[in-house]
Amino acid sequence: MDTATVVTTPARPPAPPRRVAPEGRPPVAAPSDQAPRASKEPVGQPSRRFAHAPAGDTARRATQPMPPRGLRRQFPTKLFSAQTLVHYSLHFLFPAVLALVFFPALWQAAYLLMLATMLMDLDHLLAKPIFDPLRCSVGYHPLHSFYAVPVYALLLLLPALQPVAVGLLFHLFTDTVDCLWNFSHCHECYLSSRIYALRNRVKKLLGRKVAE
Repeated sequence: MDTATVVTTPARPPAPPRRVAPEGRPPVAAPSDQAPRASKEPVGQPSRRFAHAPAGDTARRATQPMPPRGLRRQFPTKLFSAQTLVHYSLHFLFPAVLALVFFPALWQAAYLLMLATMLMDLDHLLAKPIFDPLRCSVGYHPLHSFYAVPVYALLLLLPALQPVAVGLLFHLFTDTVDCLWNFSHCHECYLSSRIYALRNRVKKLLGRKVAE
């Protein structure tokens, strides 16, 4: 008989029983800091975070109404722009040159009479609005009409009224220069002017085709 010793291995401890959740009760999630919080904003109103865009927000500026493209550069907005300086220099300064050239013997009186012809701008009071930077005054107001030009030209035949006649005609010339300056950067101003209407009327009289 074999006398070798028999080595026995220790028995494993039994596994603990598993906990089984009772049926009918859903598992409760543990509270977490990442859980979404309920919004306290009023219903139907945008959130405060998006209610006001920053001052430099390009999206908000893109939604602002823009003026028509042809009217953006319609009129100089600066008080001392080139157009404004030229216009009022022709009205108040250049008549002194005309008085020295055409009436050298009494140029001071002639200059004052030419300045007095600025009163013809009182016919702007009959227009609504009284002042419109887009409007060409030549042909629009009564004393600036095309029918008044021959009357002013006839005054040149009277020696005593020649300074007045020169002042009136040069006033219309100055306003025409201002109109043409506006037309150069505002095509809509040209199409709505009486100068454009006169141009079409002359074309019809000459039998030429008028572009509508």
